Amino acid sequence: MITCTSQYQTQSGAFVSKPTLFLPGTLCDERVWLPVWRQLSIYQRRYVPLQWASSKEDMLALTSDRVLDNEKVHLVGFSMGGYMAATWATQNQTKVASLTMIGASPYGLTAEEEKRRGQLVTMLKKGSFQPDKAAYVSRFVHPSHQNTPDVAGVVREMGKDLGAATLLAHTNATTPRPAIIDKLKTCTFPVNIIAAEDDELVPFSSLQQAADEIPSSHLITVKGAGHMCLLEQPDTLAQSIQAICG
Repeated sequence: MITCTSQYQTQSGAFVSKPTLFLPGTLCDERVWLPVWRQLSIYQRRYVPLQWASSKEDMLALTSDRVLDNEKVHLVGFSMGGYMAATWATQNQTKVASLTMIGASPYGLTAEEEKRRGQLVTMLKKGSFQPDKAAYVSRFVHPSHQNTPDVAGVVREMGKDLGAATLLAHTNATTPRPAIIDKLKTCTFPVNIIAAEDDELVPFSSLQQAADEIPSSHLITVKGAGHMCLLEQPDTLAQSIQAICG
């Protein structure tokens, strides 16, 4: 595994610990990170509240707001948050200690995916959003966890609490979503790609391909999990993040 030391040296020669920024996915908030956070012992955990953002620019600004001048940070992003973390990292390379993308593709959206997003926007504008339905949960959650309160229940509650307006804002903010794989190929900071074997939203094979293409990357595989691997396998995620950012 590619890891980083927990400190970096400033121009003055002083050694400073590196904070870790956590970015959530679409229609997610702090609850998606809580099972992992409970098992971490890291310096300065900072959360980027993407649920407040209504545009891509807002998301990048919220990330920048949590980074001090002359500071290096670890970036850990899930799904949409992984893509935004990678985007911010490529734009601010001197401030990045490492990048960890969880269930997030650097390849952008295909024409078919953009079409489906357009259909989703139309549906949301008509008021048709039902996070309580089994079909909603089944897209994100592994079959073994679809009746687990700490997994499927959390997904439903975040959907109900954040609501259609947040989902609409997140969808519009990240559509189109251009590929950033070429930019990541030239980055010198470590890139860790965490992929769930049974992720139906972001196929494991695509993240495996990304890891093969990015010279500074390392692939971490999560077994027995779907897209919501943070909730499904928090022990595995915490161990990996601790090794990278601790």
